[in-house]
Amino acid sequence: MGMVKVCFGGTFDPLHAGHIGSAKALAEELAVPVTLLPNGVPAHRGRPAASPKQRLAMLRMACEGEAQLLVDSREVERAGPSYTIDSIIAMRAEMGPKDVLIWCLGEDAFAQLHTWHQWRDLLQYAHLLVLQRPASKGPEDAELLDLWQRCQVAEPRCLLASPNGRIASTCLPQFAVSATAIRQLLGQGKTPPETMLPAKVAQYIAAQNLYKVEAN
Repeated sequence: MGMVKVCFGGTFDPLHAGHIGSAKALAEELAVPVTLLPNGVPAHRGRPAASPKQRLAMLRMACEGEAQLLVDSREVERAGPSYTIDSIIAMRAEMGPKDVLIWCLGEDAFAQLHTWHQWRDLLQYAHLLVLQRPASKGPEDAELLDLWQRCQVAEPRCLLASPNGRIASTCLPQFAVSATAIRQLLGQGKTPPETMLPAKVAQYIAAQNLYKVEAN
C-alpha cells in the first residue's frame, strides 16, 4: 500500500463542530489524517453567505493544532465552479499510481451523485466513502444503484487495499448541529455555544460581521 489521502469536501458555511467531529472520527477509523477542502463556487447549491477566502480562513483556524486534520485550498484558488472530478484528477496526478485516494461525501450528496459533473469517471481516480446519516435516503437512480452494487465493499478499511474504484459506507458519531442552525442563531444576534461552533471561529465571524440578517 502506498500513501493514503482521505478528503472531505464541503461548503463549510460556516465550518462547525459537527464537521470537525466527523473528520476526526474518520481519521481515527482509517488511522490516517483527513484533508478538508472548502469549495470555491459550489456547483450544486446557491452562493454561500461567506466568501471562499472567509470560509477557508475559518477552516484553517478550527484545524490549527489538530494533527489529524489538514486543509487543502485548491478549490478556493481555482476559478469557476468547484467540480469534484477536477480536484480528484489533480490529486491523482500529484500521487503515485499505487497511492490510495478516498473522497468522502454525505449520504444526501451520494444520492444525487448522478447529477455531478463527469460522475461516472470519479472511481477511475478515487474511492468513494459515503457518510451515512439516520435521516438520509440512499440513491434511487438506476445507473447509480448499479454502480454502487458493483463497486461496494464491506467496510471503509477495505478501501485501503487498492488505489481507487470502490465504494464503502460508514456511520460516524452524529452531531446535533447544522450550518443552517448556526446561521439562524447568528442572524438573531446570538453567539452559538462552543459545542456548535469553535470559539475562534465565532470570534472571526463577529469581527468579519458575517451572517447578519440584512435590515429591510
